Amino acid sequence: LTAGLVIFGVASGAAALAHTPLQLMAARGVLGIGAALIMPATLSIVVDVFPDPSERRRAIAYWSLMNAAGSFVGPLTGGTLLRYFDWNAIFLVNIPVVIIALVLGHLVLPRSRDPESARFDLPGAVLSTGALAMVLWAIIEAPSNGWLTAATLGAFAAAAVLAAGFVAWERRAAEPMLDLSLLKNPQLSAAALAMTVAFMAITGTMFLVTQGLQLVKGYSPLGAAIATSGPIVAVNFLVMPRTPSITERVGARWMITAGACSVAAASLVIGTFTTVESGYVNLLFGFALMALGFSTFVPASTEAIMTAVPPERSGNASAINQLTRQIGQALGIAISGSIAAQAYRSHFTAPEGVSPDVAARAGGSITDAIAAARNLGQAGADAVLEAAGRAFLAGVRLSSVIAAVIALGAAVYAARAIPASAGRDRPADG
Repeated sequence: LTAGLVIFGVASGAAALAHTPLQLMAARGVLGIGAALIMPATLSIVVDVFPDPSERRRAIAYWSLMNAAGSFVGPLTGGTLLRYFDWNAIFLVNIPVVIIALVLGHLVLPRSRDPESARFDLPGAVLSTGALAMVLWAIIEAPSNGWLTAATLGAFAAAAVLAAGFVAWERRAAEPMLDLSLLKNPQLSAAALAMTVAFMAITGTMFLVTQGLQLVKGYSPLGAAIATSGPIVAVNFLVMPRTPSITERVGARWMITAGACSVAAASLVIGTFTTVESGYVNLLFGFALMALGFSTFVPASTEAIMTAVPPERSGNASAINQLTRQIGQALGIAISGSIAAQAYRSHFTAPEGVSPDVAARAGGSITDAIAAARNLGQAGADAVLEAAGRAFLAGVRLSSVIAAVIALGAAVYAARAIPASAGRDRPADG
C-alpha cells in the first residue's frame, strides 16, 4: 500500500509537469501501476483488520461505498478544477491526498503479509495484458474493419494464443502472478465471474448514456457526470450500509442474483424510454435501479470472493476481485461502443437536401455528424443533428437490451453456481 501511494504521488507530479503527450501518457501509465498496488491492498487490509464475519461484512460494504463515492467525486472534482485552473491541477490535487494517506496509514494500519507472497511475474503480466489488449482492440475496431476481416480475426486469434500461453505459464511458474488453483473454489470463481459480467452490463450502459447526454441532449461534461453519477451515489449511500444485515439473512447468492436482475431492469428502462424528445425522469429511474443493483451485488460478491480463501491469502483474493471489476469495465465499454457504432451506421439516414459528401461524413459517427453540421446552415445542421441523435440512440437501445441479457445471464449463473452458505456466518439449506 505504501509503495502504491508513493508511486501514485510521484506519477501525479510527473503528469502535472508533463510537456508532451508522450510524457503525459507515460505518467498516466505509472499512475495505473500505483492504483493497481493500492486497491487490492486496501481490501486485503480490511479483511485482516476485521476477522469477525459480521464486522467484516459491514467493512466490505463501506469499502464498496467509498469506491462508488470516488467514482462520483473524481469527475466532479476534476470538472470543478478545470473551471478555475489549468489541466495540470487535476493531477496536483492528488499529491496532498497521498501525503495524508501515507501519514494516516503509518499511524493506524497494522502490518500484514502473505507468508507465501511471490515476486513480480513479468511473463504472466505481459501475456495477460497482451491477450486483453488484443480482445479489446478487435472489439473496438471491428465496426470499422469488419468482424470477419483478417485484422479482426487475427487479433482474436492472437488473444487466444496469448491467453493459452498465460494459462500454461501460470501453471508451471514457481511464483505465478495468478494462482489458478484458487479458481477451483466454486464460491470464488462463481462470484468473480458474476461480478465481471455484471460490471460489463453496468459500465456499457452508463458509458453510452453519458455520451448520449452530452452529444444528443446537450449536457456539459460536468452536467452529464452529475446527472449520471449523482443519483447512483445517493442510492449507494442509502442502500449499501443496509446490505450486510440483508446478506447475513439471505446469503450472498441471492443478493448477487437480485442485484444482477436490477441491473438488467435498469438497462431495459434506460434503453427503451430514452429518445431524442424524452426528458430526464426515465433516466433518473433507470439510474436508481442501476444503483440499487450495484449496492446489492458488489458488497455481496466482494465478500464471497474474500471469504473463499484463508485470511493469509486475502491479497490474492483481493487482486482477483479488482481484476474482475476492471476486466468487466473494459469489456463493457469496448462491447457497448462497438455495438453502438455498428447500429449508428445502420440507422443513420441523411436528411433531404444534404449533399452526398456531408451525408457520408455524418454517417460515420455522431461526432462526425456534429463536425459536419458546423459547416451547414441552421436548418441543415438541425436536420443532420436530429438524424444523428436518433441513430445514436438506436445504438443505445440495442446495446442496453444486450446489456440486460448479459446481466440476466449473470443472475442465472449466480443463482446456480454460488453456494448457499456464501455470505452467511453459518451454513444454510438450499
